[in-house]
Amino acid sequence: MELKKLPWRAIAVPMAVNVVMGFAIGGFAALLPLVREDFDLSRTEVGFYTTCLFLASFGSALLAGYLIDRLGIRKGLGLGGVVMGSFIALYGVVPSYYVLLIFAFGAGLGQSLLTPAGNKAIISLTGGVASNMIMGFFRSGVGVGSLIGAALLPWIALHLGWRAAIIGAGLICLILAINIFRNKSLASHDQVGEEEQGEKVSFKEEVKDLLTIPDFRFLVLTGFAFAAVLATLIGYLPLWLNEAGGLSVYHAGLGLGLAQAGGVAGRPFWGFLSDRFKLLRQDLIMAVQAVLMVITLITFAFAGTRLIMEALLALSFFIGFVGMGFGGVYFGFLGSLAGTIKTGVATGLALTFLRLAVVAIPPIFGSVADYFETYTWSWLFIAIFPALSLSYYIKVRVNKAKNEVHA
Repeated sequence: MELKKLPWRAIAVPMAVNVVMGFAIGGFAALLPLVREDFDLSRTEVGFYTTCLFLASFGSALLAGYLIDRLGIRKGLGLGGVVMGSFIALYGVVPSYYVLLIFAFGAGLGQSLLTPAGNKAIISLTGGVASNMIMGFFRSGVGVGSLIGAALLPWIALHLGWRAAIIGAGLICLILAINIFRNKSLASHDQVGEEEQGEKVSFKEEVKDLLTIPDFRFLVLTGFAFAAVLATLIGYLPLWLNEAGGLSVYHAGLGLGLAQAGGVAGRPFWGFLSDRFKLLRQDLIMAVQAVLMVITLITFAFAGTRLIMEALLALSFFIGFVGMGFGGVYFGFLGSLAGTIKTGVATGLALTFLRLAVVAIPPIFGSVADYFETYTWSWLFIAIFPALSLSYYIKVRVNKAKNEVHA
């Protein structure tokens, strides 16, 4: 299917969902200083918000993916939008911060539905052709929405208060979700999926079938590695640039902004390479990204503190371009392995590993830095994960080559 022949009107729907999801979640993160002041919170209490949001996403990812395969694209996107939008809008009426944390858990459940539903929509609507580049643009939507939300919601909060700002963001999610339920184009693609569905397979068997595929095991291992790098960069890159790199607070924050901008640019770029050049298969692109990440992280470990500001900022953009820009090829590869029908379960399984890395790895990174009183060993610790995924990729390719020779 050529790009100009793709159903762009239908594709715009999951694209819009991702932007709005980023707008609400990223925008609220920018409001946390005002929330902290309103509820008189400690820094530790503020951190509970992200924990509750991602614990829900992590814990429900696999079952959410399984549910999406049964509901279909339209109902999955609509239900996810209703759940997330409702809970986020309720942030604005909570009597205490701990009630807000309960609603954050609910919003995380909505996020768990939206991600596999969006991935399934893109793969189905593109027919698997050119889906790497389109998936890259789709995955960049969260980053774009987060940037818009972080810029707009604090401005609204200064005039109307943070409660009004976040209620508005939640209502936007709800309005979009209601319109999705009435979208006939998405409904027609759901009907195709139902016709293709053959003999029913149990949830346990679907997961087992996916994990027996060597390429899928490489996918989840690499996803864990990439998510570990991404989460660490968000949590610690500004601190490292400021404390070890000697940059001002402003320039350290700029470094994180450049890393995120690199991720937004990298997602469609890597997808385009995979679509444009047949030799650059999705798994090979991911292996190249792993190599570049290991090199950059080792540079951070041993030479980062000796580099001038411009070089550090350039490296920040590059590590974002490589380490945060994996979404397009990653989820495109997932779709090619799972097929349209099982995309939901496959996405849920992949997200379980991604979110496990997001929850577990950053605290270990910080603990290693505290123990050795330097970030050197922390960066080397993070570099282990893409190195392991690269090693497994080589093993898979060698085994395939041996099997082809024997055949």
